[in-house]
Amino acid sequence: MELVGAVRYSNSMLRAQLFHQALRHPWPVFATALALAVVGFWPSFFAKLTDTPLPHHVHGWSATAWMILPLLQYALIRSGRRSLHRLVGYASVVLAAIVAASGVYVVRMMAYINITSFRLASVKFVWLDLTGIALFCVYVFFAISAARQRDIRLHVTALAASAFIPLEAAVERLFVNLLPSLVTDFDAALYASLIFLEVTCAAIVLLEWRSGRVRWPIPALLGYYLLMHVTLTPLATSQSFQRLSDWFGMAGRTGN
Repeated sequence: MELVGAVRYSNSMLRAQLFHQALRHPWPVFATALALAVVGFWPSFFAKLTDTPLPHHVHGWSATAWMILPLLQYALIRSGRRSLHRLVGYASVVLAAIVAASGVYVVRMMAYINITSFRLASVKFVWLDLTGIALFCVYVFFAISAARQRDIRLHVTALAASAFIPLEAAVERLFVNLLPSLVTDFDAALYASLIFLEVTCAAIVLLEWRSGRVRWPIPALLGYYLLMHVTLTPLATSQSFQRLSDWFGMAGRTGN
């Protein structure tokens, strides 16, 4: 029994060490998220840059820059350039504001188009994207706050959670492009993407739990995706929310 207990303790310590190692060297997680985003958006954005409207350029490139940012910051820390790391961190507030503002504008464009060519999936995306942008802002705030308080674990997990939010749209496109026989449209891709992210978040939470300390950003993100999974269809089929979506699309266009 003592030997079994010693083995379990050793395995627990190894999992904790591996998780702490991932916190100290988180670049593979961020690099994977960036690669998925580029591959997912390649056919519809990166391969069609000359045909892309300006608002999509602003949002697409700023969101890409946000996913590159943790890799840059990691490289600066590893090279000992802490002052530049802090300067880039302060500048990232502006980048986050551009990501959020341009995201709201792109959602508004989608809602406006949906007024004349109604798709229930578009109403779902209005709810998902607007709440996702709000949550993105929350994570950015806590990532910066944690960095100022030298809470590196919360800083890294909040940044990871913020990078997951733009990843959701990329995963949708990956499913549509790679599994067209199973995921036939964006409505199906939406739920496939949510399931993928729910499983990923649950796996990360399990790893955190086994390491002995769970921080709130990833569990909160898991709860958010589960909430979206439950509420998207009932809310989108609601006449009240459809009218709200139409109002949002028309906001600022009364003179047109």
